[in-house]
Amino acid sequence: MENNNKDKPLEATAKEDAEKKLTKQEITPFLLNMRLIYQHGVSHSKNKSRLDLFLAIHNSHYVVEQVIRERAKDMTFSDALHKIGFEEIIKKVNEKQPTQYYNRLLELNKIRNNAEHLNLIPSSDDVEFYVKIVEDFLKWSCQNYFQKDYESLKFEDLIIDKEIREHMMKASEFIDAKDYKSACEKMNTALAIFKTRFFTFFADPKLWNISVGAFPLTGILADLTLKIFFSNDIYTLKRLTALPTTYMVKDGQVIVAWNVSYAGFQTEEETRKEYDAILNIILTYQDRFTF
Repeated sequence: MENNNKDKPLEATAKEDAEKKLTKQEITPFLLNMRLIYQHGVSHSKNKSRLDLFLAIHNSHYVVEQVIRERAKDMTFSDALHKIGFEEIIKKVNEKQPTQYYNRLLELNKIRNNAEHLNLIPSSDDVEFYVKIVEDFLKWSCQNYFQKDYESLKFEDLIIDKEIREHMMKASEFIDAKDYKSACEKMNTALAIFKTRFFTFFADPKLWNISVGAFPLTGILADLTLKIFFSNDIYTLKRLTALPTTYMVKDGQVIVAWNVSYAGFQTEEETRKEYDAILNIILTYQDRFTF
């Protein structure tokens, strides 16, 4: 087959490929990526540093822009889509099909521009507000632009560790069955297992017999390393620190043990919010190391 792009610069070919409408098979991976990038923005929004607030806005806006640009690929513009700004594109998309939170998304675009170009970082309350707007927009656009149910985008399938994945999937089933206590137990157990993967990676079992007071040196160093690693993500660090983890001897072998405690939620909304927070931690950090 002749390659019609063989004489074109790679950059030009990439831009042309980016403007091709996604196939039905490509839609689900695209939306999963958008949801994952959004969840990373949510993670940043939970920390109140200027950089985290900026990244929360940046990720949220990026997701909106990519979704809007995908929706616009079957529309006619005066120039190539990649040369046209966000405001012009969303205006035309909105004219064809009224867009949920249209005015709020225009505001988000201005906030992102001000943050990126003028270093005007919004308050944590404003960031939280617009992050929630983007979540609602994502749910709406999945259904109205792509005929996909947002909740059918199963992030659990992206969890690498089989044991953690099974606990999270079971927790989700318990939420659907309105057994919130069991759901909390399962999801926090998944988080505890996830912590032990890091804890084991950072620890050196050879130091087990060396103690500082009543505590094995290997556990002290693993705990300290964990704190250093998550020093830029205080929210995640607090969640992991709340799950006490230590080394112990069982059947003559050194293993990692944990103690799970969790809040007893009463509603599906607060339980699902907790579930999403734990899932977000797992998906954000699981690729940092090969356990």
